[in-house]
Amino acid sequence: MTISGVVCDEMQATLPGVSIHKVDRPGVGTITDVNGAFSIKANKGDVLAFTFIGYNQGKYLVTKSDQNLKIVLTSSNATLDEAVVVGLGTQRKASVVGAITSVSAKDLQSIPATSINNLLGGRVPGIISLQTSGEPGKNISEFWVRGIGTFGASSGALVLIDGLEGDLSQIDPADIESFSVLKDASATAVYGVRGANGVVLVTTKRGQEDRMAITYRSNVSLSHLTRMPKYLGAYDYAKLANEANVVRGNDVLYDKME
Repeated sequence: MTISGVVCDEMQATLPGVSIHKVDRPGVGTITDVNGAFSIKANKGDVLAFTFIGYNQGKYLVTKSDQNLKIVLTSSNATLDEAVVVGLGTQRKASVVGAITSVSAKDLQSIPATSINNLLGGRVPGIISLQTSGEPGKNISEFWVRGIGTFGASSGALVLIDGLEGDLSQIDPADIESFSVLKDASATAVYGVRGANGVVLVTTKRGQEDRMAITYRSNVSLSHLTRMPKYLGAYDYAKLANEANVVRGNDVLYDKME
């Protein structure tokens, strides 16, 4: 018999990409489409399992053919295994043997800075950053992964933004979804000689079907002098100027006026 319907969460929002399979045959099943809809064939007495990251597993006992089934998954409070982005996909952090550091996007947005380059130093292990100027427009830090390994113009790390080479200073921290730094040879081997000085992998956010959300961030700063100089009056200034000229053997600048 055919079982079809939709999978949604507690807020009645449909969930795309939910894995659906029989409990006794986990390798055979289907997933929901972008609208949360699914269709699967099963026998009477089969138990269907609905699994999705961040939600508790749902189960349904097949008793009859149903074309309008609605499955509601509840949110799970369990801590998810931290994942890192590598050259050939995404892996669980516990299974990665190379030196890889993943940085939370919230950490990159916590402190206002001119660019992401200025945030890496002191926040990412193994990153050395150097800011050579404070002039507006030139106050972008240079950074190296575990120091400088080669000499020449290409001594910096390889930066890949959504798979394409780019510049970190051109990215808004609010647009970053994941940020990973590959440090050693085993992690950067897939990039060949271009990854000799480390690789920075950046994945930007993508649009998704959900309720509209508006995020607003603003920074306000106020600068003031803690001590203002006390200026001399015209008479006192003239006296000091005359005294300085006399000491140097010059004529006085200001004559006494009756």
